[in-house]
Amino acid sequence: MEPSVQIHETAFEKRRGVNEVVLQSGFAQVHISRLPSPLQENRLVALRQLKEEGVGLFFLKLTPSGLSFLVKEENVPRLDERFKNIDFNYSLHIGKSVVFVKAANMRDEEGLLASILSEAIASGARIEHLGDMHDAVCIAAIHDDAVKIAEAIRAKEFGAT
Repeated sequence: MEPSVQIHETAFEKRRGVNEVVLQSGFAQVHISRLPSPLQENRLVALRQLKEEGVGLFFLKLTPSGLSFLVKEENVPRLDERFKNIDFNYSLHIGKSVVFVKAANMRDEEGLLASILSEAIASGARIEHLGDMHDAVCIAAIHDDAVKIAEAIRAKEFGAT
């Protein structure tokens, strides 16, 4: 007797529009500023310190005198220890969250990114960092503002739920 075969269908395409809004908390914003000259070399020094500490970065931005980025809050004590004796300004702000608005082929959907960002801005929340990928918009803010952003985007219909 031959064993029975079960067939499970796989969905290869996701529906157009927003498929999911995920709120992830537990981030801290780091500002490294007043790096001495040469600026580029000292940015690399700071980044090497993070690499040696094994700390992942999110939303890395180059600033006129240094760097800005997010890290997981669990890494804050290690960063404080690593940077306390370094010759540049270092500040850290906990309580940040990131909203991930997921939509397949987001960049191919004309106006979708602009519509999502319009809702985020209209929520009245202060957006601190913004990034996008082929399938998501990532918005960083203090936690309470991130909640407002997520709720505003969830309330709007963007072609999928």
